[in-house]
Amino acid sequence: MGRRRFSFSLLIMVGAAVSSPGFAASCSATGPSNQLDSSGAGEPGAGAGGTTGGVDGQGGFLDIDGGREPHSDVTVNSCGSACGDRELCTGATLGLDDDCDGSIDETCACIPGQAHSCFRGDPSFRNSEGCFPGTQLCDETGTWGPCVGGVHADENCHMDSGAPCRPMQASPFANLDLKAGTGAFRADAVAGSEVWTVDCPDGVDPCPGVSGTDPADDFKPLQSGEYTVTYTKRVAGGATQSCQYPLFVSAGGLRVELEWEHDVGVVDLEGEHDVSVVDLDLHLHKPNDTQPWSMSGSAADCGYYNCTIDHFSSKSSDIRWFLNSARLPDPVNWYLDPVPGNNGCFNAPRGVGKKWEAHGLGCHNPRLDLDNYKCSPEVKDPDHELFCAPENINLDYPPKRQWMRIGVYYYGHGGVTQDIHPRIKIFCNSALGADLGPAGFYSPERPVAFAPADQRKRFWLVADVLFPEPDECGQAACIVQPLYENASAKTPLLTTREDAEASFGPAYPSLP
Repeated sequence: MGRRRFSFSLLIMVGAAVSSPGFAASCSATGPSNQLDSSGAGEPGAGAGGTTGGVDGQGGFLDIDGGREPHSDVTVNSCGSACGDRELCTGATLGLDDDCDGSIDETCACIPGQAHSCFRGDPSFRNSEGCFPGTQLCDETGTWGPCVGGVHADENCHMDSGAPCRPMQASPFANLDLKAGTGAFRADAVAGSEVWTVDCPDGVDPCPGVSGTDPADDFKPLQSGEYTVTYTKRVAGGATQSCQYPLFVSAGGLRVELEWEHDVGVVDLEGEHDVSVVDLDLHLHKPNDTQPWSMSGSAADCGYYNCTIDHFSSKSSDIRWFLNSARLPDPVNWYLDPVPGNNGCFNAPRGVGKKWEAHGLGCHNPRLDLDNYKCSPEVKDPDHELFCAPENINLDYPPKRQWMRIGVYYYGHGGVTQDIHPRIKIFCNSALGADLGPAGFYSPERPVAFAPADQRKRFWLVADVLFPEPDECGQAACIVQPLYENASAKTPLLTTREDAEASFGPAYPSLP
């Protein structure tokens, strides 16, 4: 989405996003942090209901004639600028515009497929209320791409524009009332004329629809990322006006989301909906453990066969990686947050969340919230059993300095004759850490592909993930190391079920 204007009759610059653990060049800040904590709550809050991100500042500017771009001059923080004379490429400086030239990490090397949060302009504004990061991806040449999304210091994000349409924040699975983002802009709307639409982040397909008896009272995002909400109204006299505002969806800890195309090779008819039955399975391996994988589940391999609420509630799961203790921030098997909205698993769709809540122990770490083996791309209601939801595994309180490995198994094609292309997004403490699978992240024009003959055979060893100890500012961006068959060619490490169940795969990297 890049730089954005919130478009309505008087164009007013505002914005927000979920803060990232990557912003820690110094420990000073000009305003309260919007960092989500590991439970998914933050300031402003990001519980199940979502909140608007208020923007308090020293004033602002209006773009009344619509002809001017945001200020191009660098706004320097008079209370302590963090602008330097060169771009820095280590530790907490990654993702910051250290020399305040509008480009970020342009001289820093990276591994294709990696991602991190990014913030343009004076880094000292990064935690100011109203200032939020975008995302950078590392391309196939090992170069950081542009900073996409977010609202930045070079857009005067720290200044209060007074705009009536405001950003929102929420956790995945939250049931949202989108009216919270429109504020006073709704005041003169003609009754019955209001419409909300939502554009989803790249790779989120299908995009959930806005439903409910009220035009905006029910939107449930199932995946992390930056959504764009468009609100349109009619005012007295018949004129139509609109505004756009971002919705930032994220969760604390480790969240892995698996997607693939569902609009090819639909082979069945179920009621009114054509159904896709391609089935891929997401796996997370136990930290610091090198036992072989198991497609049917083992004590070291969290997946469909042993990591859902049905397995935990029946006590058939042997996934017990941590202590059954409420001590935090240590990793724990079970944790029940005293604030119900912070138990993200309670809002999972298809009745899964109600099972977690009824069990009474909170959310398990790790867990597979959703398994997707049959769905219809036509369904837009994320609570419908046929909605094409992502498979996702969560570990709300990941251990520090312990490598974890992610894998994907091609369970079955269901009669589909085309190649299937898996896509893995790895989120660490709300920030995208890697986007692996599509073209451009391995060899150019060579996405990861599962052929029909690969069903019940193919296993993709995706990446290793590590959460370091927090730095002196309490920040800790994760490290994602993609796994390659050929590191120089950046080809994916595709193995077989037989080999994966006989061997863990390559050794973990050395600890940083």
